[in-house]
Order: sequence, then C-alpha cells, then structure tokens
Amino acid sequence: MPTELTITARYPRDPDSVFADALSFAEMAEATRGVAVYKDMPDGSMEEGKTYTLNVTVWGIMRNPYYQVHVERIDPVAREVQSREFGWMIRQWDHTLSVTPDGDGCIWTDRILIDCSWATGYMSWVAKVLYRTRHRNRQGQDITTRLRRV
Repeated sequence: MPTELTITARYPRDPDSVFADALSFAEMAEATRGVAVYKDMPDGSMEEGKTYTLNVTVWGIMRNPYYQVHVERIDPVAREVQSREFGWMIRQWDHTLSVTPDGDGCIWTDRILIDCSWATGYMSWVAKVLYRTRHRNRQGQDITTRLRRV
C-alpha cells in the first residue's frame, strides 16, 4: 500500500532564491551530505521534460544504481516542480516540491507518494530521514513531517 510523506520547512529567505536552490543538482547533493552520495549527477539545474539517471548510495550500503528522475513539470511562477522517480525496488516515487511565500520568508513543502511493494514502510522511513536531513543541512526551521497510508 502506498504512503504519502509530507515534509515542510520554513526558510527566512526570498522564495525565488529558495526555489532556484531547489532546482540545483549541486545544492541537492550538498544538502544530502551525511546520508546519500550521488554519482553521475548532472551539472546545472533540473529541466522540465528531461529524465536524469543517477547512481545513489544511502548510508554507504543501500545502492540504487540507474535511479531515474523524470522532471514532469516546473512552474517557476507558482514555484512548483513535479518529478516521477523510479529505481531498484521503487515502483512509485512521485515528488511534488513547492515553495510558498510566508511573511518575511517562505515555506518549502515536499510531498512524496511512495510505493516500494513490501518495503514501502521502510523506504518511507528512509525518505523521511533523507528529506529532514536535507532541510536541516539547508538551515530550514520548524521542520514538520507527516506520513500516512493512501
């Protein structure tokens, strides 16, 4: 049964600059330090309609070779990006990222639908740790997580 993971974090920065960081492969790799290592990471930023193939290793032992990230949609006006991701054991990893203005800063929300067959519960926990770590490494504040079955 799929799960939905929602993570929010507040940033005391301009929403446009936070969204630009969200599209940067280098920034994502840096934010994930301590949890995951990406090989074959492209340069630059995500582009709508492109599919990227990465080799990901989590905690030095969980290898996910040839991990596919297809960027379905980028809406710079709404500050949203939607990707569909697939890899070893991952049937569904649909990630919607949005950055919304909030007072003198913004709120970054990651919503991920996860289906990994019998390992969905475990992989949802891994995702929760991974995304929380990213927000902590970016100096996100007031980080909240919610995990529910859908």
